[in-house]
Amino acid sequence: MLLITCADDYLGYCITSHLSQSAALRPDMRVLCQETNASLPWLRNFAKRGIDVLSVNYEHPNDLSNAMRNVDQVILIMSNHPNRVEHSRHVYNVASKSGVKSIIFLSHQGAQSEQHSALYDYGLVENHLVSMQQQQQDMSWVILRLEFIQQYFHLWSHQVEVTGNMTLPLNSDTELCPIDITDVCAVISAFVVQQDGTFTACLNEYHAGQVYTLTGPEAVNGKSLVSMMSDATTYKLHRYLMVRPMDTVYYLTDLRRNIWFDERLKKERSAVYMDQEEFGYRTKALCLPNDIQIQTFLDYFDWTNKTLGSVQVDHVEVITKEKPRALQAYFCENSISFKPRV
Repeated sequence: MLLITCADDYLGYCITSHLSQSAALRPDMRVLCQETNASLPWLRNFAKRGIDVLSVNYEHPNDLSNAMRNVDQVILIMSNHPNRVEHSRHVYNVASKSGVKSIIFLSHQGAQSEQHSALYDYGLVENHLVSMQQQQQDMSWVILRLEFIQQYFHLWSHQVEVTGNMTLPLNSDTELCPIDITDVCAVISAFVVQQDGTFTACLNEYHAGQVYTLTGPEAVNGKSLVSMMSDATTYKLHRYLMVRPMDTVYYLTDLRRNIWFDERLKKERSAVYMDQEEFGYRTKALCLPNDIQIQTFLDYFDWTNKTLGSVQVDHVEVITKEKPRALQAYFCENSISFKPRV
């Protein structure tokens, strides 16, 4: 059985949606959510489709121990909870004592930067995985460091729609390599699904103990970002503006009070209960970022500025044998959301 943590967060929703496209896999899937989020519409949809949805307290060993019953592999997703580091450590510790054979940890670019506390949360969990395996060899792991996910730009679509501007706390010539969420899911699928369509019992020895960096196929900067939006929407007056981190905080927190964006989220959440579309998850914003996720965004942008940009790595293509989706494809698929109201 495969266990996916944090299915009430965006990453957990996308990965579960992707893997559950195969009806044969659903009886062997279990997903976890926090007790306060058990009624989310996509979780009800998962349960309706035959996936075992379990609400847990990540700080309660009994809850986690029950969740690990018959589990061979765990996909460990870092939540946006204030105690997310401890929660992840608890999951790992209980898994290692419950006969789990392998764990896939979704980390973040810049995870080992101690100057960026939100990014270093991921680094602390990475360090825990490494140090614990040195003590006991029974459970293997692989770490996936994710670049900025293309679908996070959904959160900026309202700004572009209203003003025609894309604003980020990022120098206009600093490059980043955003990855499409579909490619993240495809990498995980390559690890956990066999050619006969069943789940693997454990990680392939080739991948065990590896740290992979998952990036998009190309580096983009503010200028190319705007060019891609213009090509996708045929609107030629898009502008990229570098802003202060506090301006980004203000914009993202203000989305919580934005009636237009709230209406979009309500429609998406209503549709997601009946969602059968194969890649429907990648067209949805679905969740508003909380303060911790916003700080993670800011830390990532600051880390990218200070390291003079991120570098394209071909790990996705090596693992999946397919070229990852370009950012241009994302803007074309979602062009209606990035076309300003004229």
